[in-house]
Amino acid sequence: MAEVIKLMSEALANQIAAGEVIQRPASVVKELVENSVDAGADKITVNIKDAGRTLIQVIDNGCGMSEKDALKSFERHATSKIYKTDDLFCIYTKGFRGEALASISSVAEVELKTAQEGDETGTQVIFSGGQFISQSPVSTPKGTNFAVKSLFFNVPARRKFLKADSTEFQHIITEFQRVALTHPMIEFYLYHNSQTVYSLPKATLKQRIIAICGKNLNQDLIPVEIDTSIVKITGFTGKPQSAKKRNDKQYFFVNNRYMKNPYFNKAVLLAYEKLISPDTTPPYFLYFEVDPRTIDVNVHPTKTEINFENASDIFKLVQAGIRETLNKNDVAPAIDFDNAEAASLPYFSKDMEIPEMPKENFNPYYNPFESTRTSYSSGNYQPVQEKHNLENWQKLYETEDTFFVSDKSAVEGEKKIIQVKEKYIVSPIKSGLMIIDQYRAHYRVLYNKYLLQIDNNADSIQKLLYPEKLSLDTLSASMLYDLRDEVLSIGFDLDFTDITLPVLKGIPPYIDKNQAVEVLTDIIENYKEEHGNIKTSIKDIVAKSLARRQAIKAGRQLNVQEMNNLIDDLFATGEPNYSPDGKTAVVILTVEELEKKFL
Repeated sequence: MAEVIKLMSEALANQIAAGEVIQRPASVVKELVENSVDAGADKITVNIKDAGRTLIQVIDNGCGMSEKDALKSFERHATSKIYKTDDLFCIYTKGFRGEALASISSVAEVELKTAQEGDETGTQVIFSGGQFISQSPVSTPKGTNFAVKSLFFNVPARRKFLKADSTEFQHIITEFQRVALTHPMIEFYLYHNSQTVYSLPKATLKQRIIAICGKNLNQDLIPVEIDTSIVKITGFTGKPQSAKKRNDKQYFFVNNRYMKNPYFNKAVLLAYEKLISPDTTPPYFLYFEVDPRTIDVNVHPTKTEINFENASDIFKLVQAGIRETLNKNDVAPAIDFDNAEAASLPYFSKDMEIPEMPKENFNPYYNPFESTRTSYSSGNYQPVQEKHNLENWQKLYETEDTFFVSDKSAVEGEKKIIQVKEKYIVSPIKSGLMIIDQYRAHYRVLYNKYLLQIDNNADSIQKLLYPEKLSLDTLSASMLYDLRDEVLSIGFDLDFTDITLPVLKGIPPYIDKNQAVEVLTDIIENYKEEHGNIKTSIKDIVAKSLARRQAIKAGRQLNVQEMNNLIDDLFATGEPNYSPDGKTAVVILTVEELEKKFL
């Protein structure tokens, strides 16, 4: 039989390795910046063009390399970090695999300039598509200068599947931030297409966090210090009020290496139990120091998934330590949550004078259907003719008998309707009971209202008398710049003379200035969640953002007229069953279902 087993060429082997190590431009940035840190640099500059497709350049003032090491560094398995098997289980450095430069040079054109302290001249090495081109003396300062050009030029399938520049650059920023957050005593600079994205001088850890994640965090961060024989944890965690629904400021680091750890994230959330809403997460920046022999950092190609020998013990320490931190900073309430209602009862002594109940004057013959009513909602909501809503309501009931059948007594005279737990509206109907979630119902009503207003004011912009500089972190500002045409189309006027500091000059006529900033933030957060490709329309995001903030929340008491007005408006939308985010707004509990409860 013919022999079928053959050895791969070095170039092919390197390209296969590159597929694991170099997944996108951000992977190159990560490997090169981490090498600069390991080289002892205290100043690192990253230049990017076209989100890394055209150029990725990393310049540092680290120890540099000799002429021989400069060439040897491009060989597979070449490394200055580990020398024996035991070293794999005692890693202090970042890059250690020994494949990065070989992988990068196999799928790009790479130019390296480097010199060591005291060298009269440095050395220049050039590779292209895995092939050695040249090595020659060069005048260059101490340190290393890597220029990676035309990434994936010889692997068109890989280049074709790169995402939009905005998406790829978002990934680059993410990798850059992760390294910069672990080394506040290193200067970092990031430029994209000659625009300054980050200029980070040496700083304290908190100053570095604020510089990267935004000034809004300044008042929300609480220092964390947990020191045990198993692990030392330092850093910051957020006050409960800083918890958000979107997870974009949660960081774990171990021995100055970024890591992903859903297990420890759960420990943090348990520490905040009953302090924050279950669907929110606080910001945190937690730095673990452990004996490197108790972790395995080589379990994933990107070295972000790390196994801990004492994971369950560290879980308990994280939960208890953060809970204690919150208590020490007076942000954890001292009431007994299992008996919260009892804690709210007023106390009267037998000698205390009991005030009389207030008396209300009211007209028992008042009929709200005799005139146009004013809506219960805030903002620019317009009054609605009750008769019109009533007709819509009755028509819906007649055509969808299984959903709702009008009870004559529920629409004439005294209405049969109650509010339960200041959250649900309950009304008897012919088929049983109708139960409405008041927040979701109002969310639907306002969402439909704002969609209509957006369409009616598509070409209108309300100029601001005093333009406002938006306080956004660099990543958010960059994303807003990518979306400038979309936000302009719905009435926002933004000045991007300085991309990192956009200025709000005009807003849509149907919202106020405070709402404008919140809406823009929601648009950016959606952009982040969808990795730079907004599939949901901008109009939909804006309508949801405005409606969600103004909808009446659970805990607000409504009178009978307000409840009936809400029901009228809900059914007038033609989409009463669900809120805009697809959650059930109306439930019918049939007579048959009620009877089963009493069997």
